Amino acid sequence: MYSLYTLMYTAFTFNVNSVYNEPMIKLQSNMLCAKKAYHHGELRESLLEAAEALLEKDGPAGLSLRKVGRQLGVTPGAPYRHFEDKDALLAALATEGFQKLRAVMLADQEGAPDGKERLRRAGVGYLQFASAHPELFRLMFGWMPARDVPGLCEAGDAAFAALQGVLEGCEEEGLLSRSVSEAGLLAWSAVHGAAFLSIDDRLKLEEPAPDSECILNMMHDSIWSGIGKR
Repeated sequence: MYSLYTLMYTAFTFNVNSVYNEPMIKLQSNMLCAKKAYHHGELRESLLEAAEALLEKDGPAGLSLRKVGRQLGVTPGAPYRHFEDKDALLAALATEGFQKLRAVMLADQEGAPDGKERLRRAGVGYLQFASAHPELFRLMFGWMPARDVPGLCEAGDAAFAALQGVLEGCEEEGLLSRSVSEAGLLAWSAVHGAAFLSIDDRLKLEEPAPDSECILNMMHDSIWSGIGKR
């Protein structure tokens, strides 16, 4: 049986020719960090750091194992000892992306007065992650590997479970007017759509463009009116 994440994961499409123009200085900084890790024997982690930096600069079409290896100054065959092919590298990036997304959504939960505020903070984290990692975010939700990658599906399910856990807390507090699954679908759809509109520069609400917290704050009351008790 397909998980909820798997069913929703396949609903998104991705244009592999899209390019996110990160300043070269950011790429060089990431490369230096990757090289430092490599010198400490952490080649796999360094490859992923370098690959994410290249992904954000050139998109998946500009990413290859050989190119990542050249950035780190390793032999052409070295990356293949950790990743079978480009598909495996992209799957590892997406898996780490979902793990980071989950962590960001749950990072600011402590001290929230109630479930409604915890939901708002999780939504802010979601938008902040998308804004900080636009090409990685596109990869996570718009790319499908050519073969089964259980770890990727598990990471995606765990990220969705973070939202589900927040909503279950709302339910325990008697705050929801809908089931957890219905509330999750509505809340995630709204915030996920806003995330893509934001990274595609389609949120022409005002100048300058609002930041992630401002966007979420504008949406939160409307989302809550559809899932919360009045």
